[in-house]
Amino acid sequence: TGPGTGPLATTGGRAALRLERQAAEAARRKAGRKVSGPADGDRDSGRSRRSPRRAAIGLVAVVVVALGVLGVYSFASPHTQQAAAAKSASTPGGAVTGAVPGVSDLPALSTAPAVPTTAAAVVKAPVTVLNATTVTGLAASIAGVIKAGGWETTPVGAYTAKDVATSTVFFTQGNEDQRQAALQLISQFPQLHGPAARFFDVPGNATPGLVVVATGEWKP
Repeated sequence: TGPGTGPLATTGGRAALRLERQAAEAARRKAGRKVSGPADGDRDSGRSRRSPRRAAIGLVAVVVVALGVLGVYSFASPHTQQAAAAKSASTPGGAVTGAVPGVSDLPALSTAPAVPTTAAAVVKAPVTVLNATTVTGLAASIAGVIKAGGWETTPVGAYTAKDVATSTVFFTQGNEDQRQAALQLISQFPQLHGPAARFFDVPGNATPGLVVVATGEWKP
C-alpha cells in the first residue's frame, strides 16, 4: 500500500473529520450564546423597567379604592352626619343658629301688673255757641249741655257768616292749644264735627275761644 492509504489512513481521516465537526459545533454554540445573550439581557432590562411601572399602577389603584371606601364611610357614618349638622348649626350667617329651645328653656312670664299708659293731657278752652238756624233757644240748649260736661261757656249769639253744612267746632287759626281742646270737645260730644280754623269774627267778643256753630241736626 502507498502512503495515505490503508486502514490507518482511513481511521485517521475519520478522526480528523469528527474533530472538525465537534469544533464547528462548539463554534456554533458559542456564536448562539453571543447572539441570544443580549436578547435575554434586553428582556431582563424590559422586565426591570416594567416592574416599577406596574408597581406604581398598583399603588395608585390601592389609593383610589381606599379613598372610595373612606368617602362612603364618611357619607354613611352617623357620627359624620351629626358633626356636619352641629357645624351648620354653629356657622355664622347660616339659616340655623342653634337648637330650637324647648318649653323649659323659655323665660318665665312676668306676673307684674302692667303699668298704665299716661292719659293725654286735658286741654280745655271757653266755648261760644252760635245759632245758625231759626230754632229759638237752640244755641242756649247746646251751651247748657256743654257746660254740664265741664266746659266753660260764654254768652250765645246768632251766626250770620257764610253757611256751614253741619254743627262744627271752630278754633282760632294758629292756636294749637285750641285745636287740641276742639278735638277733646268733639270726642266728648260726637254730635259736633271738625275741628276747623275759624274764618269769621264773633261780634262783641274778641276772644270767643272755641266757637260752635249749631246748624240744627243736634237738638238737645
